[in-house]
Amino acid sequence: MGHSPDRTRARIVAPHGSDPSGGGSPASARLPRHAGAGVMGRGATPAETGSVLLAIDTSSGFGSVAVSRRGEVRARALLLRRGEQAALLVPTIEGVLEDAGVDRVDLTGIVVGRGPGSFTGVRIAAATARGLSRGLGVPLWTWSSLAAAAASYRAQIPAALRAEAVPRRLDLPDEAEAWPRYVLFDARADRLYAACYRFLPGVVEETVAPEAITLDELLQRDLPENVLFCGDGAHRHAEVLDGEGHRILPFPAGLPTAEGLLRIHALHPDASPESAGSRWEPDYLRPSQPEREAEVSGA
Repeated sequence: MGHSPDRTRARIVAPHGSDPSGGGSPASARLPRHAGAGVMGRGATPAETGSVLLAIDTSSGFGSVAVSRRGEVRARALLLRRGEQAALLVPTIEGVLEDAGVDRVDLTGIVVGRGPGSFTGVRIAAATARGLSRGLGVPLWTWSSLAAAAASYRAQIPAALRAEAVPRRLDLPDEAEAWPRYVLFDARADRLYAACYRFLPGVVEETVAPEAITLDELLQRDLPENVLFCGDGAHRHAEVLDGEGHRILPFPAGLPTAEGLLRIHALHPDASPESAGSRWEPDYLRPSQPEREAEVSGA
């Protein structure tokens, strides 16, 4: 088998810039409180008591917004019109805040997905989160969108989005909750954005760090036992993965949702926010198309 990257099982998913140890669709689908607890079905940790967080991720073809209060998701929404995230994100945020019964001034922090994913989408979320954080004077935390996708397996999503996945039914044992989840985002051409995570009681382990890779390169590695693939990249390559005997989780697993971001954030109560005024950059993992074309023309 090919070379396998370092997998430090004790390493947690660290926020950016912090110490790792420490068409016919509606514009958006707003899911009310009775939609369920989703990925945050638990009591608040001491650090969350009194916290009111807004989470945003637009790294994929859709956008996701959620508000949590004292560790419970109060409202969430998905932006379903691809390519209209820039126009729809702020109105959707306002709608979710209204659904949650929260004013902007009530927010105690912002949580945003820093990519990888759509270059434009990642920049939209980053700019919006920066603006809100600075305007409200509240801290900003950034987390990998791949980690959020791994944590989204119980997120609430509309039927229209579930229908985009390859139909499949998996009968998994209860212990599968702790099996490694290999998230694959479709990066176009023959590339994928990939990372692997395990969720254990009270902690998430990053067993393979985010990277840009091809499916052939990934399948040459020694993959974890009982690995579960998820994400739009996994569904795109479902025939190959099925042929190799691998299991693919249906959506919402593998979708980078705001609910997933909130779960990742809740598992790291001592995480340091971005420094005030910092110009942190999203995790693109590879050059943009114009940058790649410039490199070729300059070679």
